[in-house]
This record gives sequence, structure tokens and C-alpha cells, in this order.
Amino acid sequence: MQKNLQDSNYKPFIDSRLEIQSVPQIGGWGIFTKENIDEGVIIEIAPVVVYPRQLMEIAIWSCQAEGIPNGDLKLDQYTVNWQADGGFPMGWVALYNHKDDNNCQFIADYELNLIGIKTIKPISAEEQLFVSYGEHWFNSKIGYITKYPF
Repeated sequence: MQKNLQDSNYKPFIDSRLEIQSVPQIGGWGIFTKENIDEGVIIEIAPVVVYPRQLMEIAIWSCQAEGIPNGDLKLDQYTVNWQADGGFPMGWVALYNHKDDNNCQFIADYELNLIGIKTIKPISAEEQLFVSYGEHWFNSKIGYITKYPF
């Protein structure tokens, strides 16, 4: 979702009700809440380091040419599509896992290079927070990114 965070004078932050926990099903991490959070709450805003999309493509091709297994291409798992470019979100944004029936959504401010996470459903304490990466994100990573059925 695109929204101009500049209008509200937002600055990077992570809501104190959030925590990182291990997610054994994926051998990785996820974002969980320690307390109930209402629908419509912005829970994180983070800067995005923008890079030309071709840079990641060259890195992937180079790794594949060197025989590095696709499963070891971890760097691209934590990127976001940022208009015509790619981006590395700072903060905890890259640790929100995907779910088709997500309870949060991305908010992008392309002018300020900020990305936010906003709840779109009420969230209970100890619940994992999910965003939808969108099929385009998965389609651009066919062959080395697994879509887990949460």
C-alpha cells in the first residue's frame, strides 16, 4: 500500500509491544506482539536503503555462476520491491513473515524512503504479525524462495 508518511510527520520507530521470536517451521524469525493491538495502528516505521534492481540480479547470477545453491541466497529474502528499484528495509520490517490472510500491511513513502507496518485486523497478545508480500515478490524469486503455508 502506498501512503505518504510525510503528511503525518512520522519518524522511524518500533512499537514497544512487539518482539522477535523464533519460528521453527521456517527455521527463521517472526514478529509477535506481547499485548493486544487494535486494527488501524501503525506499529513500525523504518528507513529503506534503496538500490538499483539490477544490482541484486547481478549478485544472484554471480552466486549461481559460482555454484552457490539457490537455498543459500539469503540476502534477497529480506528485500522489498521499491518502485522500479529494490530496497533493504531497516528495523524489523524484513522479519514480518508472509501470509495470504495477513493481519498487517505495508505502507510506503517513496519520497522519504520510509516503510511502515499497519495493523488491518485486531491482533491478540502472543499472535504473530503477518504481511502479504504479494505474488509479484514470490514470482520474482522463483526457484529459491519458499512460500510457507502459515
